[in-house]
This record gives sequence, structure tokens and C-alpha cells, in this order.
Amino acid sequence: MTIHLSNVVASQPQSAGDACTLRAFLHTDFSHSPSPVVMVEHFIMNRTMAAPPQPHAGLCMATLLLEDANGVMRCKDSPGSVLEARAGDLHWTVAGAGILTTQQLVGPGHLNGLRIGLNLPDRLKSLSPAVSLLRAWEMPVIQTDAGRVRVVAGNHGGWQSPLATPEALMILDGWLRPGATQLLPLPPGWNAWVYSVQGELGVRARHRLSGAPPLPKRQGGDPDFAVLPAGAALAASAPLADDEGVLLLMAGKAPVHYVLTAGPAVDEPVFRHGAVVMASQRALTRALAAYEAGEFGQMPQGQAA
Repeated sequence: MTIHLSNVVASQPQSAGDACTLRAFLHTDFSHSPSPVVMVEHFIMNRTMAAPPQPHAGLCMATLLLEDANGVMRCKDSPGSVLEARAGDLHWTVAGAGILTTQQLVGPGHLNGLRIGLNLPDRLKSLSPAVSLLRAWEMPVIQTDAGRVRVVAGNHGGWQSPLATPEALMILDGWLRPGATQLLPLPPGWNAWVYSVQGELGVRARHRLSGAPPLPKRQGGDPDFAVLPAGAALAASAPLADDEGVLLLMAGKAPVHYVLTAGPAVDEPVFRHGAVVMASQRALTRALAAYEAGEFGQMPQGQAA
């Protein structure tokens, strides 16, 4: 099997005054698809700001607070739940047929996290909305000589996250010590989105666990290898085949903090308006009409902000 690495995408931070800074990524930024990932925002919130309810449909949204966050993120939605996420927690939303959500810093704090939008296949886009909160202490933590990995979703290294997801999924929040390496198998038919939060992360594609020759060199560099500076991401694609490939993650002279999201590719068209993601323009138009008609629900009185 040949694992394909995409171009490296370095997102420039965009400021919303002094309240929030965002680095944004879309699936169309990458030369190879990161599906099921369709959008990611790396956000830093420094103070409370007005946050009108946002419509979500046709996808799942994983909001992962990194461990250096402090303060409380209050998460509200149109079904009426109010959940408070803290450092290391994951707020999980199956938007399905449609939901309104808000997420805000409450009081003083510094929230550092990622919002990861994960496409649902068309057969699951009509799921009833569901929301949950996975606490940091519930996530398995794997400590080795190479570093430390939190298994946020899915299975890694023999450890299983308790998060229930509609489709197979893996989310890892990892640290590598200087000079350390880590192997991450990538099953056939899966894609991975890899992001460097801190430090320079080397990513090498190995096309079988052992014995695979490298791809031939070509003008412009080594197609099997890339370096992600902090704030940059790439996609790795593993076409359907009999063999399981592997990604080799490497740290240089400084520690590296990365987040990796991987899952089976959703091989369907993507028609998107914000966080409403459908498989056809007709379905997108219907979903937006349903939102305008109030079918995504209403935020309970006093909870719209």
C-alpha cells in the first residue's frame, strides 16, 4: 500500500479583537483528502465574547480543550443541555439532522483548543442530535520513553477511549520528547489529519510495517516525508489495499505537541455552508431551509448567549 502525504498547510492566525484567535483549515486546502475531517479551528479564547447560536448538521463536532487551557468553556445547545468543559476535556456533538450550539469562556481564563468537524456519510446525516462530555481523566494515557499520548477517541496501543462515535474514529493528543519517534498504523481506506500544536513535527510515510521500498525521489523533494512547523497540518491518505501502512512521527531537538485525527474516508461529495455539511446541493438547500424554519430547535430563553 502507498500512503500519500498532502501538501503542508500553514494557517495564519486570525484575530477577533482581543477575545479570540483562530487558525482555520478546510478539507479543500489539502492536495489529498483528510476526510472525514472537513474543517478544523485551532482557537485561543482570552475573554468572554458574544457568541450567537451556530447551526450544525450532517457532521460530528469534536471540541478538544488542550491540557494547558485554564478556565471553563460553557457549551449550550438547542436540545437544552448545558455542559462545562475544562482543560483536557472533549465536548462531542453528533449534529446529525440539525442542532444549534454555543461555546463560550465563562469568567477569566485562557482556552486553548481545537474544533474538529467530521463528515458523516449520507446514510447517517439524519441521526438525531446527541451531545456528550468526555472528561480528561476518562481518556487513556499511554506513557513511553518516546513521550505521552492521550487516546481521545478510538483505539491506540491497545487502549480504547470510552467515547461512542457513529463511525470508526481515532483522535490522539500527543507529546514527543526531543529526538523521539512514534509509529502510527493507518488502516487501508483511512485518512489522517496531522497538526503540530508546538514544535517541528517530522512525518514520514512507510507503506508497510516492514520491507517496503521508498517511493522514488522526484523533483521538489521526498514525497514520503514532510516537516510541520507549529500551526501547520497535512493529510495522509491510505488507499484501500491488503496491507496496513504506518506513519512515523518524529521530533527534532525540541519537544513536539501534535493532534492527529484519523478515520475511514467518506467517499461522497461535500456541499458545505458553515458547519452544515451535506452530500448534494439539494440536500444542503433543504437543511438550510429547515434551519431557517426553526427545525434545528431554539436555544432555551436566557441561553442564547
